[in-house]
Amino acid sequence: MAKKEKAYYWPLWFSKILSPGEQTKIKSLIPQLCRAQEHLWRALNIYDDFLDGTGRRAELPLANLHFRHYLEIHYRLNLPSAYYRLFNKINNDLDEVNRKEVSAPRLKIKNNRVFIPKKLAQNKKSILLANKSLVLALAPLALLFASRAKKSQSHPKLYAALNFFKYALAAKQLSDDSHDWHEDLTRGLVTLANRPILLAAKKRNLELKLKNPATTANLLFATEAAPKIISELENLCACARREMAKISRNKKNLLLTKLITPLENACFKAKRFRALVVLNNQKML
Repeated sequence: MAKKEKAYYWPLWFSKILSPGEQTKIKSLIPQLCRAQEHLWRALNIYDDFLDGTGRRAELPLANLHFRHYLEIHYRLNLPSAYYRLFNKINNDLDEVNRKEVSAPRLKIKNNRVFIPKKLAQNKKSILLANKSLVLALAPLALLFASRAKKSQSHPKLYAALNFFKYALAAKQLSDDSHDWHEDLTRGLVTLANRPILLAAKKRNLELKLKNPATTANLLFATEAAPKIISELENLCACARREMAKISRNKKNLLLTKLITPLENACFKAKRFRALVVLNNQKML
């Protein structure tokens, strides 16, 4: 059996932090929502490849099939109308994010050199990074709506859960962007992770080249981008923990263990690594 992605288990992990009464009401929905997560994950990965320009046309029908299965499972749950309003909004937000990503202007790169435009796009709030993958939070949220089918849908747990996933997924996206900063620059993409490099190079009138492993770009990432990324990741993780505490204080919370703790540990390691890089190269800039 193929190994499941973490997102497959999110509905199950989320159910474990709910009250015994809530767990009884939603037990039958968990296998369905786990399957929906699997279909959604596979569809999103294929679509992301197309957005990156690396997708294969032969896989597009498969992505569409997975996405239809994801939609079908959710719509057959017969949840309150408030859930489907949220469901449609979050899926629409994903479409808008993808549209903007495709239409965003690319950096000019020639002979391995990045040409920085006179005006870079304004920095967006890191929490907005969650919109690229917030659809993955819908399955856990569906469990809350199902457990409260005959009650008010404005319960604080719903808002806390939505906010938890926004912070967690924004942190995950920022972490991914920080790993891919060089690749994204090579493709001409400006992200929250590499934008500080461009601004610093422009301010200091430095030339950015991308192939030499000891480039100015690498040093600027360590000195300019990394501190901002680490600080923002720590803040997003802290906010995610704060929102989860409004739902449950269960110490065996797998959503925190699997989603938040690895990011916090990565921040700690990144601080140590950055200190070494800056110490060894402080005279190069």
